Amino acid sequence: MKTMLKISAAAVLLAATAAPALAAGDVLTVDFNKVFSDSNAAKSGTQQLHAKYDTLMQQRATAFQTAAQQFQTLQTQVQAIKAPAKPTPAQESSLQQAYQRAGAAQEAAQQVDQEVQAVGRYVQSQIVDHVAPIAEQIRAERKADVVVSKNSLLASDPAADITAVVIQRLDAAFPNPSITLPAQQTPAPAQGPGR
Repeated sequence: MKTMLKISAAAVLLAATAAPALAAGDVLTVDFNKVFSDSNAAKSGTQQLHAKYDTLMQQRATAFQTAAQQFQTLQTQVQAIKAPAKPTPAQESSLQQAYQRAGAAQEAAQQVDQEVQAVGRYVQSQIVDHVAPIAEQIRAERKADVVVSKNSLLASDPAADITAVVIQRLDAAFPNPSITLPAQQTPAPAQGPGR
Protein backbone atom coordinates (compact mmCIF):
# COMPACT_ATOMS: atom_id res chain seq x y z
CA MET A 1 0.00 0.00 0.00
CA LYS A 2 2.98 2.32 0.46
CA THR A 3 3.45 2.47 -3.29
CA MET A 4 -0.19 3.08 -4.14
CA LEU A 5 0.33 6.81 -4.58
CA LYS A 6 3.29 6.67 -6.98
CA ILE A 7 3.32 8.45 -10.31
CA SER A 8 0.34 7.54 -12.45
CA ALA A 9 0.02 7.06 -16.16
CA ALA A 10 -2.21 10.11 -16.26
CA ALA A 11 0.65 12.29 -15.00
CA VAL A 12 2.93 10.93 -17.67
CA LEU A 13 0.26 11.77 -20.24
CA LEU A 14 0.56 15.43 -19.24
CA ALA A 15 4.19 15.30 -20.32
CA ALA A 16 3.55 13.23 -23.43
CA THR A 17 0.94 15.61 -24.80
CA ALA A 18 3.22 18.58 -24.20
CA ALA A 19 6.40 17.00 -25.57
CA PRO A 20 6.22 18.54 -29.09
CA ALA A 21 6.15 22.04 -27.61
CA LEU A 22 9.26 21.62 -25.43
CA ALA A 23 11.53 23.41 -27.86
CA ALA A 24 9.16 26.35 -28.27
CA GLY A 25 9.88 28.32 -25.09
CA ASP A 26 9.39 28.39 -21.33
CA VAL A 27 8.69 25.03 -19.71
CA LEU A 28 7.37 24.63 -16.17
CA THR A 29 7.59 21.35 -14.29
CA VAL A 30 5.54 19.56 -11.65
CA ASP A 31 7.00 16.75 -9.52
CA PHE A 32 4.11 14.30 -9.24
CA ASN A 33 6.00 12.15 -6.73
CA LYS A 34 5.78 15.11 -4.34
CA VAL A 35 2.16 15.84 -5.27
CA PHE A 36 1.26 12.18 -4.61
CA SER A 37 3.03 12.19 -1.24
CA ASP A 38 2.85 15.74 0.13
CA SER A 39 -0.54 17.11 -0.90
CA ASN A 40 -3.46 17.02 1.50
CA ALA A 41 -5.44 15.01 -1.05
CA ALA A 42 -2.74 12.33 -1.17
CA LYS A 43 -2.42 12.21 2.62
CA SER A 44 -6.19 12.07 3.05
CA GLY A 45 -6.52 9.33 0.43
CA THR A 46 -3.82 7.27 2.14
CA GLN A 47 -5.41 7.75 5.58
CA GLN A 48 -8.82 6.75 4.23
CA LEU A 49 -7.36 3.65 2.58
CA HIS A 50 -5.63 2.61 5.80
CA ALA A 51 -8.78 3.18 7.85
CA LYS A 52 -10.96 1.19 5.46
CA TYR A 53 -8.66 -1.66 4.45
CA ASP A 54 -5.88 -2.32 7.00
CA THR A 55 -7.95 -4.53 9.31
CA LEU A 56 -9.56 -6.40 6.44
CA MET A 57 -6.21 -6.99 4.76
CA GLN A 58 -4.74 -8.31 8.01
CA GLN A 59 -7.73 -10.62 8.54
CA ARG A 60 -7.48 -11.99 5.00
CA ALA A 61 -3.70 -12.49 5.31
CA THR A 62 -4.13 -14.31 8.62
CA ALA A 63 -6.89 -16.51 7.20
CA PHE A 64 -4.66 -17.44 4.27
CA GLN A 65 -1.68 -18.24 6.51
CA THR A 66 -3.85 -20.42 8.73
CA ALA A 67 -5.39 -22.29 5.79
CA ALA A 68 -2.00 -22.75 4.12
CA GLN A 69 -0.47 -24.11 7.33
CA GLN A 70 -3.38 -26.54 7.77
CA PHE A 71 -2.93 -27.76 4.21
CA GLN A 72 0.84 -28.12 4.69
CA THR A 73 0.32 -30.12 7.89
CA LEU A 74 -2.14 -32.51 6.22
CA GLN A 75 0.08 -32.85 3.16
CA THR A 76 3.06 -33.74 5.35
CA GLN A 77 0.98 -36.38 7.17
CA VAL A 78 -0.18 -37.94 3.90
CA GLN A 79 3.33 -37.91 2.44
CA ALA A 80 4.63 -39.65 5.57
CA ILE A 81 2.51 -42.72 4.88
CA LYS A 82 4.89 -45.48 3.79
CA ALA A 83 4.14 -47.91 0.99
CA PRO A 84 2.42 -50.29 0.71
CA ALA A 85 0.00 -48.36 2.94
CA LYS A 86 -2.03 -45.64 1.23
CA PRO A 87 -3.90 -42.61 2.47
CA THR A 88 -7.48 -43.36 3.41
CA PRO A 89 -10.28 -41.77 1.38
CA ALA A 90 -11.01 -39.57 4.42
CA GLN A 91 -7.38 -38.37 4.50
CA GLU A 92 -7.42 -37.64 0.77
CA SER A 93 -10.73 -35.80 1.10
CA SER A 94 -9.41 -33.74 4.04
CA LEU A 95 -6.30 -32.86 2.05
CA GLN A 96 -8.37 -31.78 -0.96
CA GLN A 97 -10.67 -29.67 1.23
CA ALA A 98 -7.68 -28.04 2.94
CA TYR A 99 -6.21 -27.25 -0.47
CA GLN A 100 -9.48 -25.64 -1.58
CA ARG A 101 -9.74 -23.61 1.64
CA ALA A 102 -6.19 -22.33 1.19
CA GLY A 103 -6.94 -21.40 -2.43
CA ALA A 104 -10.14 -19.60 -1.45
CA ALA A 105 -8.34 -17.73 1.35
CA GLN A 106 -5.57 -16.69 -1.04
CA GLU A 107 -8.15 -15.51 -3.58
CA ALA A 108 -9.97 -13.48 -0.90
CA ALA A 109 -6.71 -11.79 0.11
CA GLN A 110 -5.89 -11.03 -3.53
CA GLN A 111 -9.34 -9.52 -4.09
CA VAL A 112 -8.81 -7.02 -1.28
CA ASP A 113 -5.36 -6.18 -2.60
CA GLN A 114 -6.77 -5.61 -6.10
CA GLU A 115 -9.47 -3.36 -4.69
CA VAL A 116 -6.92 -1.33 -2.73
CA GLN A 117 -4.81 -0.92 -5.87
CA ALA A 118 -7.86 0.16 -7.89
CA VAL A 119 -8.87 2.68 -5.23
CA GLY A 120 -5.30 3.99 -5.07
CA ARG A 121 -5.33 4.54 -8.85
CA TYR A 122 -8.70 6.28 -8.51
CA VAL A 123 -7.29 8.64 -5.86
CA GLN A 124 -4.36 9.40 -8.17
CA SER A 125 -6.66 10.11 -11.11
CA GLN A 126 -8.71 12.54 -9.02
CA ILE A 127 -5.54 14.36 -8.01
CA VAL A 128 -4.32 14.56 -11.61
CA ASP A 129 -7.76 15.79 -12.73
CA HIS A 130 -7.54 18.63 -10.20
CA VAL A 131 -3.87 19.41 -10.89
CA ALA A 132 -4.46 19.89 -14.63
CA PRO A 133 -6.49 23.14 -14.38
CA ILE A 134 -4.19 24.44 -11.62
CA ALA A 135 -1.17 23.81 -13.84
CA GLU A 136 -2.90 25.57 -16.73
CA GLN A 137 -3.70 28.55 -14.51
CA ILE A 138 -0.06 28.82 -13.38
CA ARG A 139 1.17 28.39 -16.96
CA ALA A 140 -1.02 31.31 -18.06
CA GLU A 141 0.05 33.48 -15.11
CA ARG A 142 3.72 32.91 -15.85
CA LYS A 143 3.24 33.11 -19.62
CA ALA A 144 4.97 29.76 -20.10
CA ASP A 145 4.42 27.51 -23.08
CA VAL A 146 3.91 24.18 -21.32
CA VAL A 147 3.78 22.42 -17.97
CA VAL A 148 5.23 18.92 -17.92
CA SER A 149 5.75 16.19 -15.37
CA LYS A 150 9.23 16.53 -13.89
CA ASN A 151 9.23 12.77 -13.46
CA SER A 152 9.47 12.26 -17.23
CA LEU A 153 12.49 14.56 -17.70
CA LEU A 154 16.19 13.81 -17.41
CA ALA A 155 17.03 17.31 -16.20
CA SER A 156 15.24 20.59 -15.55
CA ASP A 157 15.86 24.04 -14.14
CA PRO A 158 14.82 24.13 -10.46
CA ALA A 159 13.48 27.66 -11.03
CA ALA A 160 10.91 26.19 -13.42
CA ASP A 161 9.55 23.79 -10.77
CA ILE A 162 6.05 24.88 -9.73
CA THR A 163 5.33 21.85 -7.54
CA ALA A 164 5.06 23.83 -4.29
CA VAL A 165 2.55 26.27 -5.79
CA VAL A 166 0.57 23.42 -7.33
CA ILE A 167 0.40 21.61 -3.98
CA GLN A 168 -0.62 24.82 -2.17
CA ARG A 169 -3.47 25.47 -4.61
CA LEU A 170 -4.47 21.81 -4.72
CA ASP A 171 -4.65 21.73 -0.92
CA ALA A 172 -7.01 24.70 -0.96
CA ALA A 173 -9.18 23.39 -3.80
CA PHE A 174 -9.21 19.62 -3.25
CA PRO A 175 -8.12 18.37 0.17
CA ASN A 176 -10.16 15.14 0.32
CA PRO A 177 -10.49 12.66 -2.54
CA SER A 178 -13.15 9.97 -2.60
CA ILE A 179 -12.12 6.36 -2.08
CA THR A 180 -15.46 5.06 -3.33
CA LEU A 181 -14.98 3.73 -6.82
CA PRO A 182 -17.60 4.67 -9.38
CA ALA A 183 -19.85 1.67 -10.03
CA GLN A 184 -18.38 0.91 -13.46
CA GLN A 185 -14.82 0.80 -12.05
CA THR A 186 -15.48 -1.60 -9.18
CA PRO A 187 -13.37 -4.70 -9.78
CA ALA A 188 -15.46 -7.79 -10.47
CA PRO A 189 -15.05 -10.56 -7.90
CA ALA A 190 -12.76 -13.29 -9.12
CA GLN A 191 -14.23 -16.74 -9.55
CA GLY A 192 -12.59 -19.40 -7.43
CA PRO A 193 -12.53 -23.19 -7.62
CA GLY A 194 -15.93 -24.81 -7.46
CA ARG A 195 -17.89 -21.61 -8.14
